Amino acid sequence: MFFVDDILLFSSASEQDCITIIRVLDDYATASGQVINFRKSAICVSKTINKNHSIRLADIIGVCLVGCHERYLGLPSFTSAKKNELFSEIKDRVWNKIKGWNSKLLSIGGKEILIKAVIQATPTYTMSLFRIPKSLTKEIHSMCARFWWGGTDEVRKIHWGSWDKLCVSKKQEGIGFQDLDIFNRALLAKQGWRLIVHSNSLAARVLKSKCHHGTFFMNASKGNAGSLIWNSLI
Repeated sequence: MFFVDDILLFSSASEQDCITIIRVLDDYATASGQVINFRKSAICVSKTINKNHSIRLADIIGVCLVGCHERYLGLPSFTSAKKNELFSEIKDRVWNKIKGWNSKLLSIGGKEILIKAVIQATPTYTMSLFRIPKSLTKEIHSMCARFWWGGTDEVRKIHWGSWDKLCVSKKQEGIGFQDLDIFNRALLAKQGWRLIVHSNSLAARVLKSKCHHGTFFMNASKGNAGSLIWNSLI
């Protein structure tokens, strides 16, 4: 999987595969003139693999051995049932941005632009693949509302309207903020539409082989083998 200068390589945990990877990378470096930085590279193996064998594989490639790749492009590489902990970074990023703004120096229009263009755009990439917990979206809504009405951690200001009313379009006398829970579902629905329309894409073929083999996407269920991404799409 390629993205700019980040690459994820998948293989079986065999010495022969590691030797093949090294040979391919050497051929690539010779042909392109681009050299792999092994100091910034790492290998992660399944928990079922013997530790001594894992160390041997890391030595063959010449990279460090890590327990798991925590994140790739800002998204978790491995997921768990504790979704609040998994996506807590989103809340921290939102809060750090809000703390850096002095609402007293901002006009109503300035606050509106910052909330719409910065705060509500921050979790978009994650929400396009994962169904984030409603409790997390409520916390982000609460932080946005506090910022909108001029409140801080120390000073509480009166909220003259509920967040639901602020999410109403301006034509209906609202502000037009996004309800992140609805927006999250819309982004996932868009991904589902892509799986149906582009059924021959790599993502569609992998998910069909693993999660709904022999079943049309619209008739599929979560199942026991579904990942967090698949369960979010369903």
